[in-house]
This record gives sequence, structure tokens and C-alpha cells, in this order.
Amino acid sequence: MPVTDPEKKRIAIQARLHMKICFNCGCRNDILATRCRKCRNGYLRLKNRNLGAKK
Repeated sequence: MPVTDPEKKRIAIQARLHMKICFNCGCRNDILATRCRKCRNGYLRLKNRNLGAKK
């Protein structure tokens, strides 16, 4: 069911897309993280934020 309220949509996008992913274990981390919370590795990447239809 799509979210129609703009404020709720902004909160949902913030929670789902604004994070860092660990290259080592794939764990989701806070956007401000410098090390993984699970394996303590410092090799993090930003989550891919491309939205659109799957091919």
C-alpha cells in the first residue's frame, strides 16, 4: 500500500535508504558510522539509493 502523506514518505525513505553497508559482512550501519557495528571493519559503503522499476 503506497504512502501518500509526504511527511511519512520522507521518514520512510530516510529509514530505508540513508545508511552505510559493510563490505565485509553486509551489515546495515548508521549513516555517520566509521566502523561496522557487527564486525568492527572500517570498510563501509553508502547504500545504493537508485529508485525505479526493476529490469
